[in-house]
Amino acid sequence: MRKLFGTVALVGLLAVPGALQAQAVSVAGGLLAYHTDLEAVGVGAYFSVPLSSVHENLSLKPDFTFYFPDVGNYWELNGDAVWRFELADNPSLIPFALGGISIAHASVDVGTTTVSDTDVGINLGGGIIFPLGTVRPVLGAKFEIQDDTGFVILGGLGFPLG
Repeated sequence: MRKLFGTVALVGLLAVPGALQAQAVSVAGGLLAYHTDLEAVGVGAYFSVPLSSVHENLSLKPDFTFYFPDVGNYWELNGDAVWRFELADNPSLIPFALGGISIAHASVDVGTTTVSDTDVGINLGGGIIFPLGTVRPVLGAKFEIQDDTGFVILGGLGFPLG
């Protein structure tokens, strides 16, 4: 599992700088999430890189979320591809679908020892973006398919860049 985690992290670290040089980051922002499996609230940050060289509706959206469970620590690093469905008759709503990879890490102190676990999984979900000029509120939900499948409800506030 550690080799898989290391490989995924290395590929992500090598791919993201190239994508950023090739494309401008279009949106960066913060998010608030609720993980139903943990029954915990989380806060995080994300940015969105358009992949217009592939298709104008496709973007890469990495994010990091730190959750506050009752016991221990839990965080996630996600790398999702997002497909936006532009509605010609209603430009104030942009539905989207997402899919990607999730790396989740949990740890808890047991006496003088820390026990931890890292899982790699798949994200599948969607939501709606509300473009409002200089801000982009977003509401969404996703299933995280890993050792323990979870469901996350999220909301965020993005700011277009450049």
